Amino acid sequence: MRPKVASPRFDEEPLFTGNSVFKHQSAALISIPQHKQLADGEHLYLKSQGDYYLIFLLSGKITTYMNGEQESQHFAAKSIIFVPMGTLLNIVAEGETSCITFHFLPSVHLCARQCPERPKKKSFQLPDSHKGKDLTVLPMSHGIDLWTCAIIEYLQYSLSDLRLFDVKLQELFLLLRMNYARRVQEEFLRGFHCKRSGFSCQVFKHHLSCRNVEDLASKLGVPPATLTRMFDDEFGVSPLKWLLQQRARHVYKDLVDSNLSLTEISERYYFSSPGYLSAFCRRMFGLSPLKIRRGQGLQQDDTAEDLEE
Repeated sequence: MRPKVASPRFDEEPLFTGNSVFKHQSAALISIPQHKQLADGEHLYLKSQGDYYLIFLLSGKITTYMNGEQESQHFAAKSIIFVPMGTLLNIVAEGETSCITFHFLPSVHLCARQCPERPKKKSFQLPDSHKGKDLTVLPMSHGIDLWTCAIIEYLQYSLSDLRLFDVKLQELFLLLRMNYARRVQEEFLRGFHCKRSGFSCQVFKHHLSCRNVEDLASKLGVPPATLTRMFDDEFGVSPLKWLLQQRARHVYKDLVDSNLSLTEISERYYFSSPGYLSAFCRRMFGLSPLKIRRGQGLQQDDTAEDLEE
């Protein structure tokens, strides 16, 4: 007599019991994509280190501020925005806004060894590519619009797997190659390169634990003069200027998006006192730490002095 075989229950199916159909590890994606619904005036902060963000603006409009600067950029619905390494991005919604964010590492699985060439002085520039800025933008193609619908559908289910979205990210890079002329997609991805998983990632990994250029050179095992040449080739600035920019970026993020005191922030970033932190903020942002914390830097020009001690 044949034994009875129980009918499979929905919650016992392999797909719904945590056994992923994807056997590989995530090649590039750091975390599950986020689908954000922002109210008018609401802020969203993104911080990239040795990695990147892609923002898919589905509806509404946004204003963005990079690395604590007061100069802004504006983006409308149905846009894709590329956020390069080493960026603190403050996104402010203009009206009800919906967007998807992908946070990922440089990987050959994305570019298929066809990375954009390093920009040259007379290289091709798109008319609307925000020449001179670090953020680049593309209008969504019909194919990518459909792709975002699939992402939203997957995000509705608890079975969503990081490896699933990693495959979808690889599919996106394929769509970029298929839906746009090569010069257009290369201009959009000019800040991306899979080989930057080497030197750049090591710099981003160690810079916060370094007080100065000599410390960073020691961490990377190269003489300061060699480090200067490597920085000029990779980032186009000196190590000292880059370290100051990154320190400013992190200080700004902690001021606007944490409850750390000025003393704690000073200690975290090697300032000898809150007074030196205040002088640094005034030099880098033209504002005191308390004005930055109160959000007075983006919307108004208040010249009254704050008492910070």
